[in-house]
Amino acid sequence: MSFPPQPGWSASPPPGPERPIHTKRVFAGIGLAFLGQVVVIFIGVAAIVIGNQSGDSENALIGFYVEILLQVLLFLACLIVGIVWIARRDRGLGLGLLIGWGVTVLVFPVAGIGVCLTLVNQGTL
Repeated sequence: MSFPPQPGWSASPPPGPERPIHTKRVFAGIGLAFLGQVVVIFIGVAAIVIGNQSGDSENALIGFYVEILLQVLLFLACLIVGIVWIARRDRGLGLGLLIGWGVTVLVFPVAGIGVCLTLVNQGTL
């Protein structure tokens, strides 16, 4: 059941002044997400190499599971920190984290997993 708006009724403006979104801060957030992806992929590749050197193929598979787990943790960190920063502190940095994770998650894991699969198939690991 909806009620029609009363005459003279209007929504109150949001509290406080409008905070600007600074371009430098957006790019800083994108850079932080980029750095996070580099670290996650490096750890995943290292886990695969260490697992593959043990001679057991199941240990190499654990590296893939580590990579997937780290991607999920990075997603949650960027999402939670990005939303908190947008809501409370710096909208540019929070927005950059969300954009940066979205862009890098499409490029880095595909490239990293592709390189790992190529190395495993060639037998160089």
